Amino acid sequence: MGHYVIRVKGRLSRELTDAFPTLTADSEPAQTVLHGDLIDQAALAGLLNHLDMLGINILEVTQVPSPQPEPPEED
Repeated sequence: MGHYVIRVKGRLSRELTDAFPTLTADSEPAQTVLHGDLIDQAALAGLLNHLDMLGINILEVTQVPSPQPEPPEED
C-alpha cells in the first residue's frame, strides 16, 4: 500500500517501539517518528488503533514515497 510516517507525542520506550516490529522508530525532541511500509488500509487502521489503545497521542500521519535504496558506490 505505501510507506507511512507517523508522529506521536513524547518519546516511546524501547518496549513500546518493539510492539511495532515492521516500523522504524526515530526519537526527536518531544516526539517519536515511526515509519515503515504497511500492506493495506487495514494494517494502517490496526496500527492507529493499537497506538490509541496504548494511550499514545498521534500528532500526524503522512503517506510518503517509499525510500529508494542507495545505489552501490563504484570504485
